Amino acid sequence: MLQIDTLPPYASLADSTADSLQIICAYDTLFTPIGRVEPTLHKSLFSHHLLPVENSHEISIMHQGSPGWLLAFIALSIFLICTFLRNKQISFLDLLHSAIDSRAMDRLLRDSNLTHATDQAIIAPLMLLPLALVGFHSFIPHVSNLWLNILHYILLLMGCCIIYYSRNGIIRLLGNAFDNTDSVHLYLSSNYIYHLLYGIAATAISFFIFYTDRVGQTFLYILFGTIGLLFIMRLFRGMQLFLTNSKTPKFFLFYYLCILEIVPIIIVTKLVISL
Repeated sequence: MLQIDTLPPYASLADSTADSLQIICAYDTLFTPIGRVEPTLHKSLFSHHLLPVENSHEISIMHQGSPGWLLAFIALSIFLICTFLRNKQISFLDLLHSAIDSRAMDRLLRDSNLTHATDQAIIAPLMLLPLALVGFHSFIPHVSNLWLNILHYILLLMGCCIIYYSRNGIIRLLGNAFDNTDSVHLYLSSNYIYHLLYGIAATAISFFIFYTDRVGQTFLYILFGTIGLLFIMRLFRGMQLFLTNSKTPKFFLFYYLCILEIVPIIIVTKLVISL
């Protein structure tokens, strides 16, 4: 039922219907500029003043286009991951198989020589480049300067790499201190396989997060779910490796998992929620 105050005083019903259809069609497009249309002023029948009357069926769609430099970094991530896997002769199915099977993991590490220190250092930017890109675009405010945005992203990526290398260094230091060098080395080698899977998943989903207007948030949740599932699998695999190969008592293993695995995830989750 149409309300009296929502009709123009000197327009027919057909004209108002055509205007409404024009407004609806203008909103239903992928190229709508940012913002919303100002409400039309109508003359009130009671106070003889112009009043802004909005149609409750009009839904404003705020569209924020993603800058083009994000696509360049996605292409760079795809190139680096594909080049690394090709040089190491590792397929995606081999990574998935080794993530759930210990024998497949041992065979993959032996055939690809993934335990080499140089290869392990390369895995950090392969994983963090797309993950930092998603985090920067989703949670960090952007500025109008293109090069300043790129600089902020590169600084974020460098900070994540420093944290990654420091964490692995602390794990190796604790392994040497408690005479668990072999078990720690095997644990980190298992982590590298999952970190490659992190990077592949983030690279594949990041394009849909950045360049799909209405379902980008859904793909962001899909990425969080995928990373969370891989993290749980990696945590259980690490516990299995430690329990079967470590000389450290299980009490110290619990402290290790809390300090180096669970606590950082809680801190990152708190930071993300506060943004």
